[in-house]
Amino acid sequence: MEFIEFEAKEDDDGRRLDKAAKRIFESKGIQPENIFKLIRKTLIKLNNKKSSPEDRIKSKDKIFIADFLLKENENKTEENETPKVHDFFSVQTAFKNEHLWIINKQSGIEVQPSKNSSLCLADFVAQNTQTASLSFRPGPLHRIDKFTTGLVAFSQSLQGAKWFSENIKNHSIKKTYLAIVENILPENELAICDTIEEKPACTKVKKIAQGTFCGKEISLAKIQIETGKKHQIRIHCASRGFPLLGDKLYGGAKIPDGEFSSCGFFLHAWKLEFPKGNPLLLPNEIQAEIPPLFKKFIENFLKIPTAEFII
Repeated sequence: MEFIEFEAKEDDDGRRLDKAAKRIFESKGIQPENIFKLIRKTLIKLNNKKSSPEDRIKSKDKIFIADFLLKENENKTEENETPKVHDFFSVQTAFKNEHLWIINKQSGIEVQPSKNSSLCLADFVAQNTQTASLSFRPGPLHRIDKFTTGLVAFSQSLQGAKWFSENIKNHSIKKTYLAIVENILPENELAICDTIEEKPACTKVKKIAQGTFCGKEISLAKIQIETGKKHQIRIHCASRGFPLLGDKLYGGAKIPDGEFSSCGFFLHAWKLEFPKGNPLLLPNEIQAEIPPLFKKFIENFLKIPTAEFII
């Protein structure tokens, strides 16, 4: 029986054999049968020896997989191959290195797969990332909603994933958003600290400008979040009487059909700030260009040039 050999890299160090083998199959577009069974039958081996699924692999170790397990699916995979995500949309890169890929997301695009859409940024990044690791798979390190625009970070290495996740958890990475909310915000910064899904959540909302849209008072807000709970900004703003314009789920008024209705609501993940001297060689700050429709809305209805507050 012939075997195909795969060498483990540094990012694979400490991973279980079954997890690493599963990633190898998935990287070739194959959904494997029971990995445990394949290892027990010695159709998958570590360093060419009979192994157990829970065995830990080390850098430079060799994983051997019976070639027929991979080859028998090649034709089937080609026949059923789905179109590449980049055939349907392009992305704007705000920053990229060997550890992180930070994308300025467009409105209407999901970060991860959902029941309503099979096209997402996670697939785009996976299809456009080359990694020598057997078990590491690039993925999103935080999420923003479908109609939220702006910065989303994706891992490109295990080191990048661990560092970003740790620094999000300890609040060393600062996230700033721009939003259009209903009603006139107070002059002083509004601090909202309560719980979402029984976990602490803190949001700071500061008014930049105010105006009217379709007879409704509105405000342009700069929002900073110390935590990242699902729908946190939308929930917190609505709870204080300032729902996002267009956010019908949380009580916002529908944006009338026309030029701006496709936006859903106006929420933009504008800025990420990183600790100085970080090991990933990230800049101290990354800003995402404001989408054209958002910028036009600000300048038409808030009566403030975007250049005045983008500093």
